[in-house]
Amino acid sequence: MTTDVFGTAALRHAVTEAWLGSATRFREDANSEEDHARGHYRDRVVVELLQNAADAAARAGVPGRVEIALDTSTRVLRVANTGHALDTDGVASLASLRASAKDGAPGEVGRFGVGFAAVRGVSDDVTISSRDGGVRFDLDETRTALATLTSGDVGPDRQRLAADVAGRGDDLPVLRLPFPAPALDAGSAADTVVELRLRDTAAVEAVRRQLAELDDVLLLAFPAVDHLSVVVTTPSGTEDEHTWDRSARTAAPQLGRSGRFTAADVADLPREHRRPDWSLVWTLQEGRRVLHAPTPTDVVIDLPAVLLATFPVDAGRRRVLPGPATDRLAAEAGAAYAELLGSLAADRATDPAAAPNPLDLVPTGLPGSELDAAVRESATAALRGTPLLGASGTEEGGAALEAPQDALVVAGDAGGDADLVAALAPVLPGLVLVPARHQATVRSLGATAVALADLVDDLPAGLPAARWHDLLDSLAPYANEPGVLESLAGARVPLADGRVAGVRSAVVLPEGSVDDGDEASLAATARVLGLRVVHPDVAHPLLVRAGAVATDAHRMLQDPEVRRAALDAAEAVLDGDGDDGAREVVASALALVRLTGGADAPFWTGELPVPTADGELVALREATLPGTWAAEVLDGLAPVGAEYVARYGAPVLTAAGARTDPDVYIVPDVITPDPDEADDDGGPDDAAGWLGGWSDYLRLLTARFGPGVAVGDLVAVADLDAVADDAWPRVLARLAGDPDTRRALLTPVRRGRAAAPSYSAWWLRERFGAPFALHDGVPLLPPEPRAVAGLDVAVRRALGGADALGDLDPTDWPAALDRLPAVGSPLPLRDALVVWRGLTSLAERLDAADRSTALDPLPDRLPVLDASDVVVQPAEDVVVAGTARWAALGAVVPAPESEAEGLAELLDLPLAGQDGLPSPDQLGTEQELDPRLAVLDHRLPAVWFEHERLSVAGRPVPWWVDAQGRVHATSPAGLAAGLADVLGRPDRVALLSAVLREPERAVALWATTAWG
Repeated sequence: MTTDVFGTAALRHAVTEAWLGSATRFREDANSEEDHARGHYRDRVVVELLQNAADAAARAGVPGRVEIALDTSTRVLRVANTGHALDTDGVASLASLRASAKDGAPGEVGRFGVGFAAVRGVSDDVTISSRDGGVRFDLDETRTALATLTSGDVGPDRQRLAADVAGRGDDLPVLRLPFPAPALDAGSAADTVVELRLRDTAAVEAVRRQLAELDDVLLLAFPAVDHLSVVVTTPSGTEDEHTWDRSARTAAPQLGRSGRFTAADVADLPREHRRPDWSLVWTLQEGRRVLHAPTPTDVVIDLPAVLLATFPVDAGRRRVLPGPATDRLAAEAGAAYAELLGSLAADRATDPAAAPNPLDLVPTGLPGSELDAAVRESATAALRGTPLLGASGTEEGGAALEAPQDALVVAGDAGGDADLVAALAPVLPGLVLVPARHQATVRSLGATAVALADLVDDLPAGLPAARWHDLLDSLAPYANEPGVLESLAGARVPLADGRVAGVRSAVVLPEGSVDDGDEASLAATARVLGLRVVHPDVAHPLLVRAGAVATDAHRMLQDPEVRRAALDAAEAVLDGDGDDGAREVVASALALVRLTGGADAPFWTGELPVPTADGELVALREATLPGTWAAEVLDGLAPVGAEYVARYGAPVLTAAGARTDPDVYIVPDVITPDPDEADDDGGPDDAAGWLGGWSDYLRLLTARFGPGVAVGDLVAVADLDAVADDAWPRVLARLAGDPDTRRALLTPVRRGRAAAPSYSAWWLRERFGAPFALHDGVPLLPPEPRAVAGLDVAVRRALGGADALGDLDPTDWPAALDRLPAVGSPLPLRDALVVWRGLTSLAERLDAADRSTALDPLPDRLPVLDASDVVVQPAEDVVVAGTARWAALGAVVPAPESEAEGLAELLDLPLAGQDGLPSPDQLGTEQELDPRLAVLDHRLPAVWFEHERLSVAGRPVPWWVDAQGRVHATSPAGLAAGLADVLGRPDRVALLSAVLREPERAVALWATTAWG
């Protein structure tokens, strides 16, 4: 028989008497146990049992040893621990609600006396055994005890309790009725063993999941536990074991703080929470990202570290209680977190492998809870002033660290380049090394991120030459970053003569950049042109990329100062004001062209003056080389003097700009001008300034595309205005045969659907009076000029030749229409049809927005159809007609009905019928249309209206179709025309007339429409 060592009988008696004496006490106890088991302490049985074991060790002052075993076959969970054994007070506490027996010994965690209720979430049979005795909580024993209690004397109290018991089923307050259990064997190594017979498979799985969630943080949460082992035995007999041993584990970086609350801090807390001392620990151990207080709560602390702190929590240990104590501890936790990161930075300053990178641990993103937000706010504020960042070596650098609020960071990838930061740091105080992935973080902490280009802008001019070279080496990988080269271009670097100068105005003399034989002449050229040569120790390819010019002849020719000096000297010489110095500068510029071997000379060299065969001075671009194609056909240009050709050679003078063959200019980045602004033909060394009529051509592009439209780079054949009159056949043949000039001639300018001829085609069209006819079948156009006749068709068309009026460009139509005969003159129908169809085709090609402005000027006369006559009439007296009926009422310009509105917009004429369709002036006699005709097309009417005399708007007409689609006619011929109008096929009038004459042949005659 088991001895009742702990007086469980008395405890049961007290409880059952209370249940009999109170109508609600039993329900309160049952509901409270269910709330704790299934609510507050749901899924916490492992942690709560481990906490009780840890508190037992703390209370006994011994190293805690806990062994947890789960047998999934027998569904038994066993927790054995060393420490203070179960005693009478402990049993009384277990069997009560909210009455802990713990006295707050150092290291104890439990305080509320309800955590043990977690066992009821998974078990109906719980036994706790110690050396002196044991106690059991069992559902079946509880049910039996209640049955005994409510039997016998059937009074109202017992009846009421019996009904409450029956109504609750298995949800009985098992933990209120302890029963005696055997003590541990004398040889047991444990001081206390808790054994749970798990309710079902779901309970086993729940416990198994909880065991799998145990982690290193628990040893930190329960400092009294030195050893913890977990063994899970599966139905197959295999064991899964995991062990935690405090002495054998490597300590993760951590930082703790402690202090005391003021009386005001805890005044509003429940009594169990009014402990004056507080403590917290941050650890970088892996663990759930929730607050541990010290056991895990449901409060998310979404930081890359685990916080254990004595926050006041509710009885379920899931939520933090708000108030001054929580606010105080949150602020302390944030400050401690910043201190932890500062210590990591200090460790890394001497050994990069000694600690994690603190920048990886700075709070980022959104907080996971209100408490998380408060901790983050405090941590961020403290981190602003915490030394975290260094300038070289590792990300933290040497021993000297900067606080983020005092730090300067190079934005982007350059910020993580140790060599670059090391080169810049001596002259830029506060500069630290921070890779791009951490820059948003340090900016959030107050660091100033500056673009590398801006830092280069701030470089002092007095840097020694040797330091400049190291700095340029480190900047080279970032030369393509926005603004770096531009900023470097504005820097001032040491020159070879001891001065300093901006990079843009300097030239670099890299060793071996010129042949020894050319060095003297190149040096002399540099001296004459006043170039600023960079100190040899500073010379670096990056300076060239930033705007300095390397001292080979090619790059010197691209130097803005060389260009400016040469053009100033050229202007002075051409104006007759040049002295020996100006002439020497011109000679030096030509010498540079010679040093390049006559290749890739810039456009401006064509401004250099040369003497002609007549002794005059002209720009090279206005001269030809004797004996060349250009000299034979460009009589508007003068030949270069023979002595000058002998001095510099034909290749040099040709490269510099003298004419030998057809030349093609590229005018870059052309934008159509505003017609209200003054013309800008470009500067003297601008290609556009050397193209005759360029301003007029730009006005054409503006008219075609609108002002301010970028049309890109345009190519143009030069010197067309210098061609001799008798040389055009030869010149045009050369332009058509050379690939470059042909491309410049035939490539139109396009923007969307709109197009314009190339400059060269436009100039030649103006020269040869385009448009012109390519054959006799094109009315209104003159025959093609003799100089054009021998060219291929593509070139002739580009120069203004047309196979039909429909091919004409909108700008060509006014000239063509101006060749119409005088008003009142007849016009052959053949020619009129070509004009009408060409205009209709033009209207169809144009966008609606462009039609009203395409013809400038608008025609003052047009060929019209007036009844059956084709004559030329004033444009103001005609309308555009989409159907043939309107020709009976007056002069019209015919067009297909679908295109009539567009043609009216193009010609700025009224559209017939736009104000409504008039009805006949007389009523006709309804007649049936021969059924043999009516069935030929579903659009043909069943009846028509016969008139002896038919007039519309007071004017006699042979036929009409009114607004209701009814056909009116005075004769079979009129009926045929009206029926054709209904069909929208005026070309079938003759066929319909034949069908009306011979209705018996209707099918045979109408079948021919299958081919039409």
